[in-house]
Amino acid sequence: MGKPNGPGAAARLPCPDVPPSGPGMRSLFRGDPPASRPRQKRLPKWYLFGADLLLMATALLVMFKSPAPLSGNEKFFGAVAVALGASLALIALCMKDSADKDKDK
Repeated sequence: MGKPNGPGAAARLPCPDVPPSGPGMRSLFRGDPPASRPRQKRLPKWYLFGADLLLMATALLVMFKSPAPLSGNEKFFGAVAVALGASLALIALCMKDSADKDKDK
């Protein structure tokens, strides 16, 4: 339909190697993606230490404000609050600082 047949038909030549026009097209035609910096969306350590202190204070408040013999629920709450606070403090201690990461590189 749109192709002329016969001796007068011009042969289509392949397009010469012309670089892509814009930076977006250049990045699409590049072989491998550019290396990007890793995202640093970590919580600061002091958030975890603050949460630890809040949990400890809450557990102490519940223990001291309750009547003399503690019920099973109060004991369970105190144990869970102390365990969760301790795990948050351990996580904060095990986290690397961004200054430590720069020294490793």
